[in-house]
Amino acid sequence: MTKKLLLDNLPFNKEDFVVLALSGGRDSIALLDLLIKNNYSVIIAHVNHHKRAQSEQEEKYICEYAEKHNIPCEINHYYYDGKDNFQSLAREFRYNFFYQVAKQYKANYILTAHHADDLAETILLRLISGSNLYGYGGISLQTPFKDIYIYRPLLYFSREEINNYVEKCKLVYFEDESNEQNDYLRNRIRHNILPLFKKENPNFLQEIINYSTILKESFTYIRNNTLAYLNGELDINISSFKSLNIALQKDILNYLLEQYKLNISSNLINDLLKLIYSDRPQLDYSLNNNYFFFKRYDRAYISLKQTITKESITLNLGDSKEFLNYQFTLTKNVSVTNAKAIKIWYNDIDLPLIIRTRLPGDYLEFNYGKKKIKDYFIDLKLTKEKRNTYPIITTIENKIIGIYDLINLSKGNKYCYLICEVKHD
Repeated sequence: MTKKLLLDNLPFNKEDFVVLALSGGRDSIALLDLLIKNNYSVIIAHVNHHKRAQSEQEEKYICEYAEKHNIPCEINHYYYDGKDNFQSLAREFRYNFFYQVAKQYKANYILTAHHADDLAETILLRLISGSNLYGYGGISLQTPFKDIYIYRPLLYFSREEINNYVEKCKLVYFEDESNEQNDYLRNRIRHNILPLFKKENPNFLQEIINYSTILKESFTYIRNNTLAYLNGELDINISSFKSLNIALQKDILNYLLEQYKLNISSNLINDLLKLIYSDRPQLDYSLNNNYFFFKRYDRAYISLKQTITKESITLNLGDSKEFLNYQFTLTKNVSVTNAKAIKIWYNDIDLPLIIRTRLPGDYLEFNYGKKKIKDYFIDLKLTKEKRNTYPIITTIENKIIGIYDLINLSKGNKYCYLICEVKHD
């Protein structure tokens, strides 16, 4: 490991506090030794997962090391309940803890000891499991994390170089025996697949670094164009979207999915592209139990699936009731200034009025004939959501006499007013 090369490229100064995620393994111990010997201001952060008998020895050694070298040391404990994915939950716990330590000491960087072999394993793992352009590039040297950064100083050094450094300096470290088991796909890649690539090409890790760099650079260029196209919005103008390069189209969809923390796959991206290019003006695609991807004429966006109510309200003269996003009042006197008043002729109808959403088979009756409300809404290019939430005004006998804000078909001599206030968007 070229110590000078590593230390010359660090993005922080020696007097700046940095949080080192210290597991006690050889990689993080090597990084700690390098930083301490070169007088960097290190804060040790260690999580005891209580998964192995050796965990207590590791914690004890780390605390004693910190005391000996007069280094601040923060310890936390994670107890696995056995119910969900240990790897994912433990990782989330660790990084939240590291972040809290960083904020406590006003540090801008969390350091981890990931190296080039980790990078290769991650890339192979994602090639097997599937990912996007950014994911296929593997681990990044620096990653934003909330309002600070995660930095990986050893990322371009091999496991072999780190091992040589540890042996040369006679450093004490702890080996996690689970790393030798093949229970996890990453371990199988490490033990069975990665050695074959190294055998075929002794410079394989350098090629992995080059591959990762190219993909990260390409991603950055495309993502910048994605952000420029969206301009702060989270929906797509389909006409302009279709004129874009396919790589940019896919990243725009990736970006939208990322904002809602949704799972991403190549198949999903291709399905959404097919939906956008479909001749049908309105389509829905279920992304999970909560979110849908919607195509609505010339717009496409992600949103919660709306629950459409088929409830109704009845209104007699003098009544005031809330329905969906509106407050309806039936009165002979217009006294509300900031509301929409609809003149209702009622001598030929039996009160009360019914306010409801549309039902299958609903139609409007004109002098020249009938028209289905569904077709009337389609002609207006209303989205499905608006179609299903527009208040329909009917008589007690279910004869449609109007649609709020669109059409009024009531006739007669005596009249009253249906006053509507919008309660919320």
